[in-house]
Parts: sequence; structure tokens; C-alpha cells
Amino acid sequence: MRERGLETAVRVGGAVVAAAAAVLAALIESFLVPTYWDGVAVPLAGALAFAGNWALAALAVWWTGSRWGALLTALAWFGVVLAASMPTAAGSLVVTSGFNGYALLLAGTAGIAVSLWRYFRPRPQQAPSAPKESRQ
Repeated sequence: MRERGLETAVRVGGAVVAAAAAVLAALIESFLVPTYWDGVAVPLAGALAFAGNWALAALAVWWTGSRWGALLTALAWFGVVLAASMPTAAGSLVVTSGFNGYALLLAGTAGIAVSLWRYFRPRPQQAPSAPKESRQ
């Protein structure tokens, strides 16, 4: 009984840590949107969003032992990025509509889509194999 409680605590703790990591990643990526190098927009936030969302989903699935962990990190990331994309009452905006802003949204969504496809895709059913004695 004690081992089962410890396993449940590890799974729940893993889900909380994975969701917190997704929120932190979304915050960092959102503030990296206005990255320029000598006047040229560098889509650093988009690259980090794609790789980070894919990796965070795998980490969440590993920690929780369930494929629904991938959806948990996706929802946490989307919540922060969509909130950062909306202007405040004062007109402040974190994720602007430009090349880097769109790169963040598209690449982050693509990373989530790849991870969700990996864990939720339909798998073909394998027919049960016959015993060795009958295969002659």
C-alpha cells in the first residue's frame, strides 16, 4: 500500500513539475520574441518553443506514466502564450504580431502537434499469433 502511494505522489508531482516547466518555458519564449541581431529578426523563441514543447511532452509522459501528460504541458504552454498575445488595458503586449511572434506561435504549436501525434496516434491492431505447434 505504501509503495502505491509513493508512486502516485511521484506521478502527481511529475505532472505539477512538467506543467510548471511548460509555463516557465512559455514565459521565457514570450519575452525572447523581440530578438534581433544587427537589425534582423532571429526566431530564437520559435526554435526554443518547438524543441521545448516536444521535450516537455516526452518528459511529462515519462514522469506521469500516462500519455495525457503531453496534453497537460500543451494546455499550460498555450494558456501562457495566448495570454501574452493579448494586449492589456494599458496597451502593453508581450508577443507582438511580426515574424518572431508568428514563428513562436507556429513553431510552438508544431512542437505540440508532433508530440500529441506521437502519443495519441491510432496504432494498428496486431492479430494474435498462433501457437508454434500450429504453424507447420
